[in-house]
Order: sequence, then C-alpha cells, then structure tokens
Amino acid sequence: MSARILVLLEQIKNSQQVVESLTLSGHKVVAVKDFKQAISFLQSNSVDLIISDVHLENGGNVFDFLKWVRRNPSICDLPFVLFSSKPSPIAKYIEDGVRTAARIFGATSYITMETFDADELCRQIDSLLTEANRAASLAQKENSE
Repeated sequence: MSARILVLLEQIKNSQQVVESLTLSGHKVVAVKDFKQAISFLQSNSVDLIISDVHLENGGNVFDFLKWVRRNPSICDLPFVLFSSKPSPIAKYIEDGVRTAARIFGATSYITMETFDADELCRQIDSLLTEANRAASLAQKENSE
C-alpha cells in the first residue's frame, strides 16, 4: 500500500531516516522543517498520514499543530503520529504526561525509539494506514446505505 505521508521532524538526521525508510517501503513522503511549512503544504496538498516530532520548538508546539489539524474539516480524520527518536533524559522524564496530552488532543499514535529501527517504524505506520483505510471504508459503506 502506497500512502502520501507528511513528515515534520526537527532533527535533520531523524527526518532523513524516516523519509528514507518510508520511501523504500513504497510511500510518497514529503518532509517539511516547521509548522508554517506544514500548514501551507496541507492547505494545498492531500496526505494520508502525518508524522510529527514530539518536542518541536519552531513557532509553537506540537499540540498547537495537532489542534489545528483536528479543527480542519478536510484533514481532521488523518492519522497523526507523534514520533521521538533517541529521547533526551528530560523527554523520557515527561513522556507519560506528553503521551496523555497527545491522546487528549487527538494523536493517533505515539512512537518512541531509543535506537531508530526502520523496519519497526514501517510496520507501525503500515498498521496505522491499514486501520485508517478500514475505518474509511466502513464509514463510506455506512453512508451509502
């Protein structure tokens, strides 16, 4: 299954790893560097999934971006993944609170990796895309009945 995925990760190395892994897995991946670019891209392009860094500090916080996505009728149902690779000691310390806030604000998944694992990332993303496709198909079927 090929999906269009938007990636917003602060660390260039993390972004490159995620983009390369998902591209090799058959997805079309676009990486942006900040919220402004992400919002601009989403206003004129469609995607099937968003992956965002958990601890972004570029013009707001990830929860502001997540709230914007969830309030936008054309994309509010997109799977939204928060991703953290090699979290710092402080990030690990506040992880439970961030996970809880992520669920409250509507994140679909929260993926943390001590060491980047391309196969595991692709497995989790493909699973989310399969679930999203299944839910969309059921909703479409119910609407046609």
